[in-house]
Amino acid sequence: MRDPRTSDRAQDSDEAFRAEIRSFLRDAVPADIRAATRAHCLVTREQAARWHRILHAQGWAAPGWPREHGGTGWSLVRQAIFREELAASDAPYIENLGIDTIGPTLIRHGTDEQCRRFLPGMLSFDDFWAQGYSEPDAGSDLAALRTTARREGDCWIVNGSKIWQSLGHWANWALLLVRTDPAASRKQDGISILLVDLRTPGVTVRPIRYINGSHFHVQMFFDDVRVPAANLVGEPNGGWAIAKGLLVIERLFVARVAECKAELARAAALLHPPSDEGDPVMRGEQQMAFALTARRHAALDIRMRALEAAWWPAIQQAAEGGRPDLEASLLKLEGIQLLQDLQLFRMDAHGTASLRLYPEALDGQPPGAPDDAASAGNQTLHMWRYRGSSLAGGSSEIQRQIIAKAIFDGQTELDVPRNDHLGDEQAMMVDTMRRWLSKHYSFDFRQQVMHTPGGCSASAWSGLAELGITSLTIPEALGGMEQPMTDLLPLMETLGEALVLEPVPWSAVFGTQTLLALPVGPSRDARLAALAGGDARCAVLCGKEPGVGKTPQPTVIARRVGDAWQLDGDDAMVMGGTDAHHFIVAATLDDGSLGLFDLPADASGVVVQGYRFHDGRGAAEVRLTNVRLSAFAMLGQDEQAATALDRGMTFATLALCADSIGAMRRALGITAEYLRTRRQFGRTLAEQQVLQHRMADHFRAWNGARHLARRVLVDWDAAPSAERRRRICAAKHLSGVVGRAIAFDVLQLHGAIGLQDETPISHYSKRLVGNDLLLGSADTHLGRFAAAVDAIPRAPAR
Repeated sequence: MRDPRTSDRAQDSDEAFRAEIRSFLRDAVPADIRAATRAHCLVTREQAARWHRILHAQGWAAPGWPREHGGTGWSLVRQAIFREELAASDAPYIENLGIDTIGPTLIRHGTDEQCRRFLPGMLSFDDFWAQGYSEPDAGSDLAALRTTARREGDCWIVNGSKIWQSLGHWANWALLLVRTDPAASRKQDGISILLVDLRTPGVTVRPIRYINGSHFHVQMFFDDVRVPAANLVGEPNGGWAIAKGLLVIERLFVARVAECKAELARAAALLHPPSDEGDPVMRGEQQMAFALTARRHAALDIRMRALEAAWWPAIQQAAEGGRPDLEASLLKLEGIQLLQDLQLFRMDAHGTASLRLYPEALDGQPPGAPDDAASAGNQTLHMWRYRGSSLAGGSSEIQRQIIAKAIFDGQTELDVPRNDHLGDEQAMMVDTMRRWLSKHYSFDFRQQVMHTPGGCSASAWSGLAELGITSLTIPEALGGMEQPMTDLLPLMETLGEALVLEPVPWSAVFGTQTLLALPVGPSRDARLAALAGGDARCAVLCGKEPGVGKTPQPTVIARRVGDAWQLDGDDAMVMGGTDAHHFIVAATLDDGSLGLFDLPADASGVVVQGYRFHDGRGAAEVRLTNVRLSAFAMLGQDEQAATALDRGMTFATLALCADSIGAMRRALGITAEYLRTRRQFGRTLAEQQVLQHRMADHFRAWNGARHLARRVLVDWDAAPSAERRRRICAAKHLSGVVGRAIAFDVLQLHGAIGLQDETPISHYSKRLVGNDLLLGSADTHLGRFAAAVDAIPRAPAR
């Protein structure tokens, strides 16, 4: 699936649009509203109306409405840009259900007369609307509502009560869900939608004081309220389908991606590195506290990247006429949780200053206190406000239930992998690879390979080479297919699904990509040609604690002896080293610079001692003693060598992420099937809600990790080197955190059977734990991400 922002022309146009929005917002917000927003005051109705009318005068009051109804007619991308800029500006944030949901409902289901009558008032803010769904005894179970409406002549007579209407005390109109046929066979039937003027006799609105001290929710009472029959939306008793039919586009924006991005940027402004002056003990405590806070912010930043990475494909699917309903639930669940965590981060960063209440802020008035103090205290108003976001619009528990139902009904990618994010050729290669693995790489076959020396099957390697895995990224002139890394990564996911033991990440990725980054030469080209044909494998001796963006620390020394080189040293963990035909050796030269050498595995003085990981993969300790090489064996030196090694390590790290994504998918799929079939106390484990929600949370976490990993290479060549490193660190961190969580919990969900070697799930767990540690653990990469000074986004202009 394409990113809707990928076209250069579209990007230029959208950036110009963004600049226009930003320029307008910079100047259009009234000074008093700007001051209140910067002080984190709550928004009053008067401020909301005044700001909305400014947008209306600009033609931007309804960004999601079609032009013929007074909206902007913007594309989904432009709607998203507008929301991002609005959230990052000094404009007040307003929850306007008339614009966001009720207006679109009338556009789709109302009569022409209803649209002519009600939409203009919504656009001008002359009318403010509440949504009357929830009742005292019908919250999440909306179909249990008891408010009734009976037809009497040309009116409906409404009786009952609604509760928890957001900003209901601002409203003069409400869209009500009412029961019009109490005798209907299903409780979802017999429900209708009415448009009710709240100034009608018999309507009572009781404001309810919210947890943060403001009036936010209300309870509405309806006592023999007469509603004109013309105010019925749709057909009588047809309200349930309308109420449940909120467009997926509108549901996607409930994920609050724009607000999360703005809050993340503002949270960054609270990170203040400690001074180098003062008492050493106090300075040490401050530095430790700062490091912990910076890492916490980095973790939020990574989650934001994952949320956005998952959001854009869903937006694209909706724009193309699809229905990403499951994605909407996943995104709402993740977006709201992230927004709540960002609010909590800001409160914690302010410390005890966040505990003070400034009552005037409840009425939209900036306190007379210093800006920092007022900002800290008022921020807590919003922290408490957003605790309710996980209840509104379908609670987080309801979203988990929706996700779990899809999982256990076999309607997710755990059962049916999707390739719609791939091009046609990519999808064909993935399908071919998956079929080959299913036929030739069963669990029993893998068990046999695991117990062979080196943990590598010659027949499997040959089969993988025939499928193009070894030649995919190598130039055609050297026998390869000359395709980008973006074509290889989906195949790495597929290999992870089967827990392939052969050293594909280490030879076909690490070694190959390192060689490709080096200057053309006889040794380099001969090695690549051999790798492309699958006739040879290579492994890299890269030294201690290798990692993306780190200065290499070789454990091998290379000395010039006449016209030759002499290599001495050892590397305790060379992945794929047992069966490698050649090594690429990183060594420290006499002058302290870095050199890369091509070393035949059977050269004199080379000792390879193979061993196995707990998960069955092979590695080796390689010792070099008085190894003599010709001058032509040097592949690269100094900066050239470091750049090549970093490139190889970068793509090997990403390959590990892809491997983990594939392994997670299968681990969750196996577990879902086990829970469907395993019975306990007369019912299947899949019927237990607590287990359903655990699986839903794992699926949500996997969904974020895979989308983040898949977006790493988007516009890779144009990205600054620091941003490339951040992308890799973010992907490796998240795949490690999520992978470990899944690895251990699927064992718990299987019970004792999951802990046995003969059970496949145990091997998935070991693979995921191992992948986390290789080339830097999740904690290591979080630290690297946090340590990047420019990793922290700048706060919006305020």
